[in-house]
Amino acid sequence: MAVIPSERGEIATSAEIVSDLLGHLTVTTKRVHRAVARRGFARFLPAPVRAAQESVTASVYGLVWAGITVVGGAVVDVLDSVERTRTARPFTTTPRGRHLAGLLNGVVGDRLHDHYPRLASPMRIRVDGADVEPESAALARHFPAAAGKVVVFVHGVIETEEWWNTPARAHAGDPAAISVDFGARLTRDLGCSSVHVRYNSGRHISDNGADLADLLERLGTAWPVPVRELALVGHSMGGLVARSALHQGYARGLAWSRRTRHLVCLGSPHTGAPLERGANILTAVLGEFDESAPIAALIAGRSAGIKDLRHGSLHRQEWHGRDPDAPRPAFSRRPYRPPDGVEHSNLAATAWRAPGPLSDRVGDLLIPTASALAPTPPARRCTIRGLNHRDLLTHDAVYAQLLGWLST
Repeated sequence: MAVIPSERGEIATSAEIVSDLLGHLTVTTKRVHRAVARRGFARFLPAPVRAAQESVTASVYGLVWAGITVVGGAVVDVLDSVERTRTARPFTTTPRGRHLAGLLNGVVGDRLHDHYPRLASPMRIRVDGADVEPESAALARHFPAAAGKVVVFVHGVIETEEWWNTPARAHAGDPAAISVDFGARLTRDLGCSSVHVRYNSGRHISDNGADLADLLERLGTAWPVPVRELALVGHSMGGLVARSALHQGYARGLAWSRRTRHLVCLGSPHTGAPLERGANILTAVLGEFDESAPIAALIAGRSAGIKDLRHGSLHRQEWHGRDPDAPRPAFSRRPYRPPDGVEHSNLAATAWRAPGPLSDRVGDLLIPTASALAPTPPARRCTIRGLNHRDLLTHDAVYAQLLGWLST
């Protein structure tokens, strides 16, 4: 009986993705070649010669595509058989493999969710590189010193929860102190419990927000002690996912939303990310020419989650039924309505230490300060200079600000 993709192991599924990618690249190259030939020297050739040339070219590309399909399919079947008959170690059991999985989820996570679910990361609580079910026994085992104050960390696009553990730079201080992630430091300094989640950052932000809202409700119910206070800390897209979850949780009357006291966003593109807007413009420009239209189609294949960063979309109504690649979409921002009593805090960084309009526009090399410090709703705001986007996950100066905000 044939094995459906969802039943394959990680290694076989990865090989299947590589085979499909090579097939798409072959088709794209063929289309570019054909368009260039028709506009170039081939148009000066007699019609019979042009027809023969196109026939030969199509045959060559057809053979390449067929070879990739046949060989790729055979490799996938062999690897799948090996995984089923022998003890194979999934590549996501290693830190490097998990980083690769995070990258894949961010870039094409929506298609992984639909076609390669074995590699799609569901919304999960994570401890020491493994999933933890939001059930009483599992949470009590993994959080033996559970506190009534819980801080939930939400990573950004292409990231995983392990990005919070990346070695940091510091302005000064004890080097040993900054080697510990923000969660462990908050547990030590505030006596709270820190929880990390992982999710498929290639899905729509609103979909991940809904999943996070459900997960936090289950967490609050099964937590070993009553949850008195909840704080959400999101990096980049993670801040938008946390905002969407808070909005949806409050609208649905979920208990955890009423216990939330803080939402801290570190470098989150509340009003959109210029890089994604640039990708959208590039797609539109390349799509205007036959020679580059296939390349435009490849760029347009980036995930729904990345496209949501164009305007910082939090709600399903902002993308449902709309063309995400339209140069000027009929975009109407929906109001963000969190529960009363939630203290919002937005932190931005600039790669240049010197203040000025250009420094603020460049921001942390990905997000300009104006987007990271969006004034709606009213929020405490802070800019730290001399840091890039990734530094916001680990830097000592960022932790000092985070600690100050969560201590109030």
